[in-house]
Amino acid sequence: MKYLFFILLFITANVTAKPETNNSIAFYYSAPMPLAEMTFYSRVVVQPELITKHELNWLKQRNIAVYAYLSVGESFSKSESSLSVNPNWNSHISDLTAAQWQLHIQNSALSLKARGFNGLFLDTLDSYQLLDKKHNKSAQQAGLVFIIEQLSNTFNKQLILNRGFELLPQLKGRANDLVAEGLFSHFNPLDNSYKLTNKNDQAWLNAQLHKAQDLGFNVQVIDYAKPKQRLAMAQKIINAGYTPWVTDGHLQTWGTSNIAPVPRRILIPYNSNIEPLIYTTVHLNLATMIEYLGYIPDYINVAKRALPAVDPSLHAGIISWTSFDTFYTPTITNWLEANLGVVPELILGELPSSANKLMLSLGAEPLDVTPLGPYELESFTPWLKGESSIPPVVTNPYFLKLAANSKALISIKAADGTSLVQGTKTKYGALVVAPWLIDTLPMEGSKWVIDPRTLLTKAMGLEPILVPDTTTQSGRRMLTIHIDGDGFTSVAHFAKKPYSAEVILDKIIKHYKLPLTSSIIQADIEPGGLHSKMSPKLERIARDIFKLPYVEIASHTYSHPYFWTALAGRKDIDEEDTDYGLKLDIPGYNTISLEKEITDSIKYIDDKLAPANKKTVIMLWSGDATPGPKALELARDAGVLNVNGGNTDVNADNPSLTHVSPIGRPERDLLYQIYAPILNENVYTNLWHGPYYGFKRLTETFEITEKPYRLKPYTIYFHFYSGEVPAGLDALKHNIDYVLARPNTPVHLSHYAKVAKDFYFSALAKNSDGQWLFSSKDIKTLRVPDVFDMPNISQSSGVAGVTQKGDYVHVVNNIAQLSFDHSKENKAPYLASANVIIDNWQVNGPVSFTAWVPATLDLINAGACVFVSHLGERYKGLTRGDITQFKIPAGDFFGYLNCNAGV
Repeated sequence: MKYLFFILLFITANVTAKPETNNSIAFYYSAPMPLAEMTFYSRVVVQPELITKHELNWLKQRNIAVYAYLSVGESFSKSESSLSVNPNWNSHISDLTAAQWQLHIQNSALSLKARGFNGLFLDTLDSYQLLDKKHNKSAQQAGLVFIIEQLSNTFNKQLILNRGFELLPQLKGRANDLVAEGLFSHFNPLDNSYKLTNKNDQAWLNAQLHKAQDLGFNVQVIDYAKPKQRLAMAQKIINAGYTPWVTDGHLQTWGTSNIAPVPRRILIPYNSNIEPLIYTTVHLNLATMIEYLGYIPDYINVAKRALPAVDPSLHAGIISWTSFDTFYTPTITNWLEANLGVVPELILGELPSSANKLMLSLGAEPLDVTPLGPYELESFTPWLKGESSIPPVVTNPYFLKLAANSKALISIKAADGTSLVQGTKTKYGALVVAPWLIDTLPMEGSKWVIDPRTLLTKAMGLEPILVPDTTTQSGRRMLTIHIDGDGFTSVAHFAKKPYSAEVILDKIIKHYKLPLTSSIIQADIEPGGLHSKMSPKLERIARDIFKLPYVEIASHTYSHPYFWTALAGRKDIDEEDTDYGLKLDIPGYNTISLEKEITDSIKYIDDKLAPANKKTVIMLWSGDATPGPKALELARDAGVLNVNGGNTDVNADNPSLTHVSPIGRPERDLLYQIYAPILNENVYTNLWHGPYYGFKRLTETFEITEKPYRLKPYTIYFHFYSGEVPAGLDALKHNIDYVLARPNTPVHLSHYAKVAKDFYFSALAKNSDGQWLFSSKDIKTLRVPDVFDMPNISQSSGVAGVTQKGDYVHVVNNIAQLSFDHSKENKAPYLASANVIIDNWQVNGPVSFTAWVPATLDLINAGACVFVSHLGERYKGLTRGDITQFKIPAGDFFGYLNCNAGV
């Protein structure tokens, strides 16, 4: 009975702890799908030809019902069933009584059902009314009812009707929802205009909608407004008694319901024929700060797809950064010019040679003369100055002067005293030319000449937003530990000459008992591999590692390919790069097979090494760790996550953000490579040539990626060969002990990988009360920028608490609602921080979490609280100041947080 009691409590918590319900159906008739924003809705309507298989599956995996648009009364293709033309859309009105048309509609529905759609949105139900009197209206109505009855049977009544008011009594019970457009505003497709609906038409439509409601239909109104006016229009629809969706006349921009989207995507065009994304400076350097600010780099490969229409509801800005003047085709420059004033723009590096409107709008125009050097710095806006203490050497400047209504950010002076602007700002955005972005100095490495944060915020004008955070869990910096399989079979320099894997197992894995991800290279340990005679012992060591409860299993491929970039066809391999070959030298294995490296290596581990209750969960990329789309697809098909790569190895010799990589890299079909948060001991030990204690400098990286910005979790990433020598083992212990002496939350690498990937699929919105909403499947932390007030947890929902500084909010539901309204004092108990992964949290209700180490939970306003486990153990806290700290043994906790006074 005790266990049943707690199960009921958890069910109750999941029902009652949700933020405001959103009953609107979202409509979107463009591509690609705004998947993140769609997670605020339980149903979405799309044009079926515009959604990909992977997008459809992604939505269905999140229990979002996807309805396909289906035109019942019209077609853009003339056929035997066509009776007339609709002049508004230049489409053909169909004969609803024609057997061939009825069969066409039914076959279309069956095809959509086979693709996986959950229902249909039936449009053009009133088109038959445009026919002249020679066509029998009653017969057309009967044909329409027959068609809808068939569709209702096919989709089990999951139909959304667009109007069709005259037939609603006959369609009762055949569909659940009705949508009507134009209650307060309407769209004219002939001239793309928007007009307010007159009072008489409003009254008529209201009457029809009330009749539909009386018949039991759920009624939604689609109206039209510019993005900034949509939330007010939606509230007007709500006040009229209907569910709202406010968008554009073609439904090709993301709309507003009772919440308005907060745009996060930054459009970044690049051309893979000129330079692959992995080599672009905007990805390697600026994307890190874009993501830190909470925005998503939305890379557009112009070599493979058209530039998109800019939607201010989804897109927060445009950034163009190139080192190649051939990048700026007329198509790109025209697109940039067309979107001036739509969203802020930032033009960096090389400038287009023939884009006078773009340059003038961003504050620069060409000089009539080309004054000679030497050139020296004239002015540099203080807030834009970056890491470099000296200005770059300029030998080939841009000969630009300041345009009207603009501000100079950077200017230099020629030998004759002429002023040349190299950076400008206007109301449309900003531009900064090379070499005033990143400077590379001999023996010193690269540094930001400008500050990338203020470049994006003050110069470009990005607004501060809540940030989906990938570094922190329950208010404390995450700790991940993972091992690449290299060196598993190395003989260690210790007594009895154990394998390095045995040293790591005994001295690190078993000693610390922290969540850890371990991998092997199949050919290194399998029978018939490189060490066939010792395979039984090597496989036994691997099994001993994998069976530990805190170890999760990964593959480090079959043969450890070194050049994934070349395998993806993105780079030719230079002979000097191949001193150690393309892979491990395995007899008989001459050509690298992606299936063998990924799919088969995972199967080998699962079949031969993994205990019965475990499977491989991650692919850890080898070598240059730059897999192409096919490799990422194989990993996804195998059901595993993927991690490694990136370039985060910053240290005190050059503490530059240019050595901190972004979270990950996109490929086609929703594929993402997640970068290792921080690189391994190889880069700290001169490619393992020594000094072997060099990995101790990892703590420098920890400190630089913590202040002034927490950019990465604590990550201890190494190879088994760290156990080969005492200095390497000592460095590992040093790093782990360093982290354990500081607040942290240990998590598996797979946990981080899910969080990291979900950064690109999480969404923000605001409601009419100014509250923020956050939607994410895996991210459970929101970072609050300094300019925001302290969140009021008692007025929020879907959250467990906030840190004492107010900078990290702990999210516990897939949709959270955060309030900054302090009109009511926050006296309820809430979590300040903990070293646990929270699954469920409710004050005076059920709580569950995972603690890999003894749990410490700091709560505020919790002096009267006690944790009670499902077995009846009670844990009281110790109060010091505002904090009450609770200590609970490691493990999975299921219980109750009782905060009733006097308990």
